[in-house]
Amino acid sequence: MATIVSGTAFNVNTDYVYTKPKLNANNGKSIGILNKHNMKSLYVSTPLMLTWGVNEWSDDKTGKKSFDLALQFPSEENSECSAFLKNMQELEMRIKSDVITNCKEWLGKPKMSSDAVDALWSPMLKYPKDKASDEFDYSRAPTLKVKIQYWENTFKNVELYNESGTLVFPNDDNSSISDFIVKGSSVATIIQCGGIWVANGKFGVTWKLFQAVVKPRTTLSGKCHIVLSEKDKEKLVAHVDDDDDDDEPVKMVSSVTEVPDSDDDEPKDEPKEQPSEEPKEEVKEEVVKQVEVEDAPKKKRIVKKN
Repeated sequence: MATIVSGTAFNVNTDYVYTKPKLNANNGKSIGILNKHNMKSLYVSTPLMLTWGVNEWSDDKTGKKSFDLALQFPSEENSECSAFLKNMQELEMRIKSDVITNCKEWLGKPKMSSDAVDALWSPMLKYPKDKASDEFDYSRAPTLKVKIQYWENTFKNVELYNESGTLVFPNDDNSSISDFIVKGSSVATIIQCGGIWVANGKFGVTWKLFQAVVKPRTTLSGKCHIVLSEKDKEKLVAHVDDDDDDDEPVKMVSSVTEVPDSDDDEPKDEPKEQPSEEPKEEVKEEVVKQVEVEDAPKKKRIVKKN
């Protein structure tokens, strides 16, 4: 009895079944998709795949936050990812076919054509668009959207592990899941099927992240790769000590510059958001020689010499 079905071996004809439709609080419907072998939630394991990091969304009206990530199928040949993609494509086709058969019970429509189903279907697999035609380019590798459960300001029912199988999230240091799954990282996951949702005349399938093994993106930054010999270290320390001996107190010279107000200095259009003020650097001021100032038509700059 397989509790978790391998995505590379998933069979749409033998591995899942539907539940009866249920009405939800938003006047929509949900049709459960269960593991046929144990009649429980359908969990599917995925190969190691690239991600573009965790996406955070916020509802403009309620302020409610939601999170998801996209599993990127590779453009180059990969036997495991190719098998997984083929099975997800077959699942999409099977579900759309079953919607036609069950359109009355699921969507409340007496009859539906395949074109009508395509118009209402929200695809699981997202393909990039061709820039010239603005049409979906099915020759390119798609992504699979996976939701990350989050409510009451807490991530729910999701675990992250490192390559050694050690739990890294959730933890006690208040880290966010986005601290571990960053853009360019690779993950092998177990995803849970949330079933078919029906809302506002549309329908689709939800996948939720259950577990992931995270392989961080390899980067040169954040770690020193310069190796110094012992001789270089001694020379560097000696050089720093010599510089400390040469330090002398610096006499600060104050200078005041008075500039009269002018309407010409004000911006004509005030920006909506003012940029944050950068910290001012401490500057050793030099004595300014007195310079004759010619009359200016509107304003003059007077430099006081101390």
